[in-house]
Amino acid sequence: MNSILSIDGPVYHFLSRAVELILLNILFLLCCLPIVTIGASLTAMFSITLKMVRGEEGGIISGFWLAFKKNFKQSTLVWGFLSLFGMILALNYFFLQFYTGDFSTLILMSLVMFSMIFCMYLVLIFPYIARYKCTIKQACVNVLKLGIANLYPTLLIIAITLGPTILMFYSPYVFVIKLYLDIFIGFSLITYISSFLIRNMFEKYEG
Repeated sequence: MNSILSIDGPVYHFLSRAVELILLNILFLLCCLPIVTIGASLTAMFSITLKMVRGEEGGIISGFWLAFKKNFKQSTLVWGFLSLFGMILALNYFFLQFYTGDFSTLILMSLVMFSMIFCMYLVLIFPYIARYKCTIKQACVNVLKLGIANLYPTLLIIAITLGPTILMFYSPYVFVIKLYLDIFIGFSLITYISSFLIRNMFEKYEG
């Protein structure tokens, strides 16, 4: 019993990690308030969670702020590109419902393909920027290769990341639960879980 509750025991480790994730979630939400800084906040959060799953522990606040400042410009530009791409996709889906031509099926298939690529970038490019020093062009090329070469883990990460958000629009109960969790630990918890899969993907190419 004493070993379970000791400082090296599973209970202490679980509670300690939960507190760290709550703190990380608060930092993420605060730094997301201007909206345009969401990309930099995501990169900073992944910087911390990737270190967590690799056993490279460090200060949460100092580590987050350092990664936020270091990757601010690059991550903000990427977030801007992804936001624009996402809006273009949404507009195409909207206007497709009014199109009655012969190419509607082909257009829909093209939109689905581009949507998958969009989701791939959305879940992988920020952890990639957090982990590696590279240009935006290098990150875009390598993330596309990484996602295609590891398709099943990538699809699982997309499901973990976007699945709860999609479900909340179909159930008021899921909506309330997700909203409550997101305020306290939801974003950092999803990032933390995804980081285990992302770590395995990255380590394949790190020697």
